[in-house]
Amino acid sequence: MRTTRRDVLKSGVLAGAVAAVPVAAHAAQAEAVVVYDSRLAESASFAGGRGIDLAVVSLRDAHAALADAERVEGLTRWSDWTVLRGLLEEQGLRRTAETRTSAPLSGHDGLLRWSMAAR
Repeated sequence: MRTTRRDVLKSGVLAGAVAAVPVAAHAAQAEAVVVYDSRLAESASFAGGRGIDLAVVSLRDAHAALADAERVEGLTRWSDWTVLRGLLEEQGLRRTAETRTSAPLSGHDGLLRWSMAAR
């Protein structure tokens, strides 16, 4: 079998297209909905004023607002995270990350930075 320059170029284009598929799929992911509590300085800073503020919205209303979300990220107290995690798991989202962060400005022993996404 003879390999020509044209065959090499074709295979390079094909390999590039195959490699680009995961990148395109990642870019097509839905933007995450942010959940935060503006009463906590670290949480308010994390959200930058966008998303669902638990200081203004009840957990029930927050859950209703998250009904169609495919990705959710938050920086909240443990108690808020526990309730939201259970509600979001019922609608098919799964935890992708969970870490405790320090909160010296708000005087808490730690907040939880978490992420959930649809399977």
